[in-house]
Amino acid sequence: MTRTDDNPPEMLCKCGELHKGHICWLTHMGLLHEVQHLSSDPAVTCLKCGARANQAHNVCFPQTACEVNDTP
Repeated sequence: MTRTDDNPPEMLCKCGELHKGHICWLTHMGLLHEVQHLSSDPAVTCLKCGARANQAHNVCFPQTACEVNDTP
């Protein structure tokens, strides 16, 4: 974790990045309203945790529905 006086603490995400915005981080922090907003019309699924999101940048390891259908 990193911390400065001007910035709130950031969490090391499951994907290894320091950031805010992935659904797993938002869920962990209890920000369920944001999760609901980011997953209202899911188009991708996280390969690691199964979280579904509208956009790929909101999950750690995105896989689209098209990629799922192409998997043997």
